[in-house]
Amino acid sequence: MSEFDLIDHAFRAKLPFKHSLTTISGGDDASVHSVPDGYELVVSTDMSLAGVHWPHNFPLEHAACRAVNAALSDLAAMGAQACWVWVCAALCDAAAAEMMGDGIATALNESGIELAGGDTVKAKDNSLAVTVAGVLPKGTAMRRDAAQDGDDIWLCGELGFAAQALRQWQQGDSCAQTMQAFSYVQPRLAEGIVLRQGGVRCCIDVSDGLLADSEHLAEASGVGMEIELSLIPSFKHLEQLLGKDDAANLVLTGGEDYALVCTAPVALRDTLLPLAVRIGRCRSGKGVRAMLDGLELNITQRGFDHFA
Repeated sequence: MSEFDLIDHAFRAKLPFKHSLTTISGGDDASVHSVPDGYELVVSTDMSLAGVHWPHNFPLEHAACRAVNAALSDLAAMGAQACWVWVCAALCDAAAAEMMGDGIATALNESGIELAGGDTVKAKDNSLAVTVAGVLPKGTAMRRDAAQDGDDIWLCGELGFAAQALRQWQQGDSCAQTMQAFSYVQPRLAEGIVLRQGGVRCCIDVSDGLLADSEHLAEASGVGMEIELSLIPSFKHLEQLLGKDDAANLVLTGGEDYALVCTAPVALRDTLLPLAVRIGRCRSGKGVRAMLDGLELNITQRGFDHFA
């Protein structure tokens, strides 16, 4: 099978959806897309490598689905409507292409998002580079630099379970429940749009850990943050299973859950309560303090860093 036959069979045939804003779709030298009047384009890119972002023995269809959804989570954090995905895949063999195509189709086919193009290359290790794009009304994007002193801090999604599942997998637990907990990333696209429409202007998705990613917000906005661990629902569940210290580390630093963390004025509490959980507040100063029942926790490893 030639490279282009493989692309047709493993990817295009499984991903037939074409977005209404697409003028020229994948298969040409480039794809062409329109943006409605009054809207602007939102673009992000992400990489996922075997042995770094997923274990070498992890099923490739799950790894590919996870990689695409993790990239889409960046659009959720901006409040964008996701429209297109481009995937560049380094593949060990044709079987890897088939499995990755299955995973990408799982991520996209039920969500109205088009696979608009990409590239393939044969390599020793499997990897994916995923570019995502969407649209939103001009001037409404949620940003990292818009938190203000006195804002509430809100969590939309769960924390700690993906990191716990990855640890279980690495320890030899390959049951379906463990695989599902790590591989099924749910990009909070609908929630991101509701947050933006509700007036939220500061948001980030949690990929490297709650503390690490909250520190990005705090630094960009020039505020300090105080997060109360006991207000995070998953902490109580994990504490019962693992004990306080282990649960705290998973929830605060584990990452990989792709929940949304946002800040908003007190006046928006009634708007946000059905959608998110209030977990802290912004304050004057710098940095992010993790608290438990009013006492500050000493967390030295704040989250994942590729070069730390």
